[in-house]
Amino acid sequence: MKFVTFSHKQAGHRQHAGILDGEEVACLTEAGLAASVLEVVQGGGAALERVRAGFAKAPRYALADTILEAPIRPGKVLCSGINYKGHAEENPNAKMPTEPFFFAKLPSSVVGPDVRVEKPVRTEQMDYEVEFTAVIGKHLHKASEADVMPAIFGYTLLNDISARDVQFKDNQITIGKNFAGFAPIGPCIVTADELTKPDDVALKTRLNGKLLQNGSTSDWLFPLPRLISFLSHYVPLEPGDLVSTGTPAGVGAFQKPQIFMKAGDVVEIEAAGIGVLRTPIVAG
Repeated sequence: MKFVTFSHKQAGHRQHAGILDGEEVACLTEAGLAASVLEVVQGGGAALERVRAGFAKAPRYALADTILEAPIRPGKVLCSGINYKGHAEENPNAKMPTEPFFFAKLPSSVVGPDVRVEKPVRTEQMDYEVEFTAVIGKHLHKASEADVMPAIFGYTLLNDISARDVQFKDNQITIGKNFAGFAPIGPCIVTADELTKPDDVALKTRLNGKLLQNGSTSDWLFPLPRLISFLSHYVPLEPGDLVSTGTPAGVGAFQKPQIFMKAGDVVEIEAAGIGVLRTPIVAG
């Protein structure tokens, strides 16, 4: 199933939980099945089965008449850096890591599909990164690798927008990656039982229609069980947290010549089985 959070003028523009079903959205909230996607994630298997059993009878809206919001409001967003061989090889300063590396995107940076993101005046190097992202479905702390996959609710996309001139100056990773709107997620969360091969998912980034990233999760340095098990030994993970898995080669900073986003641009990231996450860039 593909979970979404959406609003609709007939529903007073309030945010509702839904299931994306072709060109329609089944409203779980109006059907009394879930007030939010986070409620389903936190409710575990019982909540998921309740949705499976009931969503076919839920009220429907045409997808074209809805506004898709960020599919979930995460408690934490933890991102893996340098987890693709191709990305490590294109970065002249990168060293192949011996263990996973993580940094945080702040929940206040999260926005949904088609939300206009400002290019801050404090950067001239606004970059894109397509990131395949796991949605945690169970509490994980000091987890073994065998514990990881059963604890994943599903998968979504994150555009790890980065201000490179801020990020690389004095190693300001947190500030350089957390301007307003620098964490678009969506367009949906695909449940783990539907996307069964997370280690073989095609990923793409297009800027104004031009293909700039064209990779696959098969290029991971650290597989998902290793990545999340490692992280859980340092940071307890809760249902609804997001863990991204790095980005493939082709980011703007390492293009020749470099390519950075500017006002008027439209960036689209895409994952097979999840869909396209579109973000217009506007002047700040």
